[in-house]
Amino acid sequence: MNIMLRFYKKKKKDNTSSLSNDNEETHGNSKEETHPSKYMRVDLNTLPADPRERPSMEVYHVNQRDEIRRAYLQKGPCQPRDHSFQQRDIGGRLRRFNPSWFNDYKYWLEYSTKLEAAFCLCCYLFKPEIKNQGGSDHFVKNGFNTWNKRLSLEHHNNGAPHNMAILNDLVRTNQRIRLNASIDCVRFLLRQGLPFRGHDESEDSINRGSVVLKNAPKNSQMTSSSIQKDIVHVAAKETTKVIVKDIISEFFAILVDESRDVSCKEQMTLVLRFVNSQWVVVERFIGIKHVSDTSALSLKTTIYSFLTECGLSPYKIRGQGYDGASNMSGAFNGLKTLILNEVKSAHFIHCFAHQLQLTLVFVAKNHPDINDFFDLISRLLNMIGDIQSGTGLNQEVGIKRPCDTRWGSHFGSLLNIKRVYYSICEVLEDVKVNSNCQDHRAEARCLLKFLQTFDFIFCLHLMVDILGVTNDLNATLQKKDQDIVNAMHQVRSSKDRLNHMWEEGWESFLKDVTLFCEKCDIEILNMEDPYYSGTSRRKVSQINYLHHYKVDVFIAVIDMQSQELNNRFNEINTSLLVSMASLCPSNSFPAFNVEELLKMATFYSNEFPEHDLGALRASLQNYIVDVRGDERFKNLKGIGNLAKMMVETNKHTIYPMVYLLLKLALTLPVATSTVERAFSGMKLIKNNLRNKMSDQFINEFLVSYIEKDVLDSISNDIIIDFFRKMSTRHTTGVITS
Repeated sequence: MNIMLRFYKKKKKDNTSSLSNDNEETHGNSKEETHPSKYMRVDLNTLPADPRERPSMEVYHVNQRDEIRRAYLQKGPCQPRDHSFQQRDIGGRLRRFNPSWFNDYKYWLEYSTKLEAAFCLCCYLFKPEIKNQGGSDHFVKNGFNTWNKRLSLEHHNNGAPHNMAILNDLVRTNQRIRLNASIDCVRFLLRQGLPFRGHDESEDSINRGSVVLKNAPKNSQMTSSSIQKDIVHVAAKETTKVIVKDIISEFFAILVDESRDVSCKEQMTLVLRFVNSQWVVVERFIGIKHVSDTSALSLKTTIYSFLTECGLSPYKIRGQGYDGASNMSGAFNGLKTLILNEVKSAHFIHCFAHQLQLTLVFVAKNHPDINDFFDLISRLLNMIGDIQSGTGLNQEVGIKRPCDTRWGSHFGSLLNIKRVYYSICEVLEDVKVNSNCQDHRAEARCLLKFLQTFDFIFCLHLMVDILGVTNDLNATLQKKDQDIVNAMHQVRSSKDRLNHMWEEGWESFLKDVTLFCEKCDIEILNMEDPYYSGTSRRKVSQINYLHHYKVDVFIAVIDMQSQELNNRFNEINTSLLVSMASLCPSNSFPAFNVEELLKMATFYSNEFPEHDLGALRASLQNYIVDVRGDERFKNLKGIGNLAKMMVETNKHTIYPMVYLLLKLALTLPVATSTVERAFSGMKLIKNNLRNKMSDQFINEFLVSYIEKDVLDSISNDIIIDFFRKMSTRHTTGVITS
C-alpha cells in the first residue's frame, strides 16, 4: 500500500470544496453548474458499447459520471469473441489480436471492432482522474494494436496507473456498499419514526443489536451521527424536490397551523394542496418550523421563507386554509388578510372540520341536560379506566376515552356504551359491593343511580343519533382528496337529515328509547305526568314529561345543532362557493350555470383577465352541450372525478379554460386535517425521551416520515449522488478493510 501511495498526488485540504469543485481542480476544467436542472441527462440505454465511439469521461457532467460508470461496469468490458479480428503487418509478419487474452484479462480488457484495437475499461472509467500521475494513454484513447508485444498487456496489468484505477474502483464500490446499507437503515428508521440511537450504545447494552458492526472497518464513519443526519437531510431535500416537481398546475393552496411541541416550542406546519401529475388533488407536507411568536406577520414571513426555499412563488397561492383563531383568520390583521392584500386570488376557507367541531361543542356546553349528560359520561369513563384490568384481544368492545378536540371519538364511545350498557351496569354493581376502595364504591353507587334512569337513556340515544349524522360529515371532511363542492353538498345533506329528524323522527325515536328501557328493566315515565325541574315538588308544574323531552330536549337540541351549522357554515352561501357548485357533474350537471361560472372566474383575475371572459363564455356553452351528450360523463359523483374524466377523454385540451376552473376549484382547501396529522406525527417523533432534537432535524425527519410514499419512490442512487456533493469527506479517502 505504501508503494501505491507514492503515485497519489497530494492536494491541499479544502473543507469548503464540494465534489464538483474537487473534480474541477483535478481536471483543470472551468467551473460547472451542479444543479440537476442545468444539464441534459444522458440516457444510459444509449451509451456506446464500442470503446472507439465512447467520449472521454470528462465530457460527461460531474453529476452523472458515477451513474455512467456503474452502467458500464454492469455491462462489463466489450469482448466480441466471435469477431473476425483483423490482421496487420508487423515486422514482415501478419499479427492479430488473440481472443484467449480475454480469458487472461477478463475484467478489464476490451476490443474495438471499429478501430481494431484493444482498450482498458477500468482506465477509461477511472484513469482521467489521475492522468497527471504518469502512465500511457494507449489503452484509453488511441488503443493498443502492437500484437507482437504480448508483454505490454502484462505490463499494463501490473502498472501503477492501471492498478490505481482498479483501486479507485474498489474504493468507490466498497464505500457505495456501506453507504447503501446506511441509507437502507435510515430509510427504515424514518418510515417507522424510530430513534437513531439509544442512551446506551455500549457493547454491554442488552439492546445493542448491531452485531454486524463487528465486521465493519474501524475507520468507517457511516454510523456516525453526522453522517446519519446528512443522509436524513438528503432524504428530506429529495422528497421535497419530488413534491414541488409534482405541482404541474403552478398554483397551489396553503394549509397552516401552529402547535407546541414537547419542549414547549411553538412549531408552525405548512401543507400544500395542489393537482399533481396524475391529475389528482393531493395534500403534501412541506415542513415544520419553529416560530418565535405566533403573530400573523411572523407566520407570513415563515410561510414565504418556506416557499422560497422550495422554489415556489407566494404569488401562486390560490387558497388558504386555517382554523378560526384571530391571528389566522382575523379580518383586519389576521394571516389570511395579510396574504390577501398581496395575492388577491388567495381565497380563505375556514377549516370545515374545525367549524363542525365548534357546532358540537356549542350544543354540549349550552344545553343544560346535554352538558350534564357529557359530565356523567366523563365520570363513567374515568371510573372504568381506573378499574379496568387490561385491553386484551378477547375484549370484543372497548370503551375508549373520547378526546375533547375530536368529537368523532365521542360518537364511538357513546355507541359502545349503548351496545354494552347492561355489562357496564353489572360492573358498577360489582364495584359498589366488592371494591376495597371507598371512593370507588361511592362513585359506582352514584353512577348507577344516574345510569339507570329514563333521562340518561333518552340523552344517550339522542346524542348517538345526532352525532351519527355529523360523524359521516366529519369523516368525509378529513379526506385529503376531498373537494370543496362535495364538502358543501355533505354539509347540506347533514342539515337535511337533521330537519327530517326534527319533523318526522320523534315517534320512532321515543319508541326506540322505550324498547331499550324495557330490555334493561328501567322505569319508563308516563309522558302525561307533570314534569318537575329538580327535586322540589312544591311548585305547580306547567308542563308534562312529553313537553319536556320532546320540546325542551329533543327539538331544542336539534334546533341548536341546525342553527349552529347554519351559522358556522355560512361560507357555503358566499358567491365564490355558490359559483363553484355549478361545476358539480352529479345527475347530468343540473346546477350548471354559465353566469355563475363567469362570476367565479372574476375571483381569479390572474388566470382569467377581463378580455378572456368572452372566450370563456363560449367555451362553457360548448362544453356543457358536449359533456351532457357524452355517456362517459353520466355517472360522475364529484368535480374530482370530472377532472379525471376530462383528462381521460382528452377534453382538457379541447376546453382548457373550463379545465382551469376545475383545477382552481379542486385546489381550494376543505379542512386542515393533514396539518393536524402532522402534529400527531411530531408528538410521536419528538417525545419526552427525544425532547432535545434540533429544529432542522425534526423538520427533515417529519418530511420523510409523513411523505414516506414519496421517499419510497426515490432510489438510493439519487440520495448517494446528492450526498456526495455535500462534502469532499463523503467521497475522498481510501477505506481499508
